[in-house]
Amino acid sequence: MKNLPTTAEDDARLVREILAGRDEAFAELYERYERRIYYFALKRMSDPEDAEDVTQEVFLQVHRGLAKFEGRSTLLTWMFGIAHNQICRRYRRKRPISISIDSEEVDRLASDETPADQKTDFVRILRNCSRVLDEKVPEQQREAFEQRYIENRSTRDIARNMGKSPQAIKISLFRTRRTLAEHNRKLPSVLSA
Repeated sequence: MKNLPTTAEDDARLVREILAGRDEAFAELYERYERRIYYFALKRMSDPEDAEDVTQEVFLQVHRGLAKFEGRSTLLTWMFGIAHNQICRRYRRKRPISISIDSEEVDRLASDETPADQKTDFVRILRNCSRVLDEKVPEQQREAFEQRYIENRSTRDIARNMGKSPQAIKISLFRTRRTLAEHNRKLPSVLSA
């Protein structure tokens, strides 16, 4: 199915099925466009890991916002727009902040210590994530997630270890992140700060 020509009707069908809650349709969308989004990001970022992270973020955003897709462009063009925004957001985060040495803000920057309220929020989020991983995520998905984010292994290594395709691992990681995001919505969004 990968790299086959698609039509607007194919995309419209996928959108309808995804919005109706059919997980297989989202997996089909992922398989259809993941490589193109990845190479779009890689060309602009020149870092395979960053490009992979952007690709995953794009599909998370697509899943969250597909109901807002108005069809004024092709689905792929809309996804490229999301990818472009994710790439720009990453570059903005990496830009150093310059402050005059005479500024009063310099005194506030002296401490490397995280404020206590943020520490509390982080602890609450981490505990909730741990609980969600234990209670809501199937064992193989959890194992892939832990290898990727705790052991910092590549999706290829994880696929090899688990006897699955890299594509299956990417879909598994996406589903786990989606589950974690859904169960952390009510908690403070300190991770985006």
